[in-house]
Amino acid sequence: RHIVVCGHITLESVSNFLKDFLHKDRDDVNVEIVFLHNISPNLELEALFKRHFTQVEFYQGSVLNPHDLARVKIEAADACLILANKYCGDPDAEDASNIMRVISIKNYHPRIRVITQMQQYHNKAHLLNIPSWNWKEGDDAICLAELKLGFIAQSCLAPGLSTMLANLFSMRSYIKRVPLPHQIEEDTWQKYYLEGVSNEMYTEYLSNAFTGLSFP
Repeated sequence: RHIVVCGHITLESVSNFLKDFLHKDRDDVNVEIVFLHNISPNLELEALFKRHFTQVEFYQGSVLNPHDLARVKIEAADACLILANKYCGDPDAEDASNIMRVISIKNYHPRIRVITQMQQYHNKAHLLNIPSWNWKEGDDAICLAELKLGFIAQSCLAPGLSTMLANLFSMRSYIKRVPLPHQIEEDTWQKYYLEGVSNEMYTEYLSNAFTGLSFP
């Protein structure tokens, strides 16, 4: 099993992705991560790949090239993720590039699940023009601006909600320090905040035996 990651491949984007995807709190799903980019990695990025060599592979190429899609076995991948450049000067041009990547991937293998990051909300409509794009089958577009503005709007109605949601959807760990015998454990807000940050949301499937039951 493997997934293919393409688009904006840099030390920062790869580090953030691996930090979350390979977090120790996740179950061992045994999924290999294949990065595909047309520029060879620099020394720092190459060192990062080597640190995760058991689960990460890098291929130099482009998703616009069917030969490179065959090299990464896109037809056998569980999904293809397209990362956007959050710091680009022209968001519409960045979205156009990622839409072209989606078209190329879907033309090669229409049934592959594609998850792409988008900068502008209005550009999501262009994905509906791709015949094999199917929201029901798991294809999805994550709009960064939409998320950001949505968090700001909800924070106006419920202060602190954006912080809580951001913490729930990020993978972080908290190691509780045991105080020494001569120390008194302090109930500080930082302590409770760090404990809360370590909580995450997971998807679980319950058996039919739970049908009709109420919470205690």
